[in-house]
Amino acid sequence: MNRLLKVKAEKENIELYFDKEKMTRIMTNLLSNAFKFTSEGGAITVSLSLIPSPSGRGMSKGQDEGSVQITVLDTGIGISEEELPKLFDRFYQVDSSQTREHEGTGIGLALTKELVELHHGTISVESKLGSWTDFTVTLLVGRKHLKDEEIINEPVILTPLERGKNLSEKFVDDINLVDSSRQKVGQASQAPQNDSDVNEDKNIVLVVEDNADVREFIKDSLGKEFQIEEAANGEQGIRKAVQIIPDLIISDIMMPKMDGNELTRRIKNDEKTSHIPVILLTAKSEQKSRLEGLETGADDYLIKPFDSKELRIRIKNLIDIRRKLQEKYSRGDYIWKQDKKKLSTLDEQFMNRVIEVIENHLNEEEFSIETFDKEVGIGRVQNYRKLKALTGCSPSRYIRKVRLMKARQMIKEKRGNISEIAYSVGFSSPTYFTRCFKEEFGYLPRELDR
Repeated sequence: MNRLLKVKAEKENIELYFDKEKMTRIMTNLLSNAFKFTSEGGAITVSLSLIPSPSGRGMSKGQDEGSVQITVLDTGIGISEEELPKLFDRFYQVDSSQTREHEGTGIGLALTKELVELHHGTISVESKLGSWTDFTVTLLVGRKHLKDEEIINEPVILTPLERGKNLSEKFVDDINLVDSSRQKVGQASQAPQNDSDVNEDKNIVLVVEDNADVREFIKDSLGKEFQIEEAANGEQGIRKAVQIIPDLIISDIMMPKMDGNELTRRIKNDEKTSHIPVILLTAKSEQKSRLEGLETGADDYLIKPFDSKELRIRIKNLIDIRRKLQEKYSRGDYIWKQDKKKLSTLDEQFMNRVIEVIENHLNEEEFSIETFDKEVGIGRVQNYRKLKALTGCSPSRYIRKVRLMKARQMIKEKRGNISEIAYSVGFSSPTYFTRCFKEEFGYLPRELDR
């Protein structure tokens, strides 16, 4: 399917402050829509122009005046006048037989508007039904509208597609627009060599959603606070959840290959992933649908359209609940007084097995993480992520915590002197034991042995 793409610019080089990644997304969304709704033989024209300030003064380099306009004009199906004011509303879709062929979620243009406004710019649209549509992005020249911390001193020059020409024309054959900024981050394809190899700066949120616009919306809403991983369907989501053990999963219910209810059921019935909170998203608001999702083990339920602030609050609440769980599993009274006959959850079974493995190797100074992972019975990354989620500790830190808890118990019961007890719980020297004991409990072993 051939369409003509034209790019026009008043100048060969136009200097402007902008975020490269976000500008890529803005242009990708606008061009994607233009190609989507322009039939074979049609044309898309991208124009760049300088608009002087109202004062009429020049726009020499360094002056904070005027603006740059970027327009994307297509000869597509157009949009009716009554639909235009709603076009940038989140989740809104133009309702016509022609647009249904390319039905989406309505998030793309809402996200584009938010990204433009982050640049202190504006976006507008004009259209004639059945004839054409023209989107205009206006961005201010200079830097007075920007904060100092928003500026990186690396100039990026916006140029025509063919340098040195004011007009370029290209025939586009079976075009496939790809947003190159959407790189996957934090891929955990290999096990960490040690505890410090795992990135702990942000909680990992896995977004399982077949619609790319919704994934992009969630990623932009949460990306500053969380590390976002993506999966396009339930089967892919299960594989990725087992691979990386995220801190939380957000999943749509209606998806190809495996729906969100089945994904949740499998997540909650696999010991590797049973601790992970799941938020289900759906366009259905009926009570029956909500109950079905919760019965599979989902921790929360959110109806589309949803507000990004509400989503962040729900995530925060679930992570706070997990922190309380960490306190339970890291307390000494749980470690030594749990009833092993009452295994109510997969997580408790896992924790009881972890403690049993540590107890079996309590006096072994050379007890390795490799042996620990093998005897617990799950992979290294999965063991690290699950234990960290349940206790707040890495495996090596948790092994040391259990040993110190045991040592404190032995000192209280006067089952030997401090040196003997230090060696019996796997420490290489009494000095190192004393230092670790003080770090864990805030006082020296001898203060307990009085």
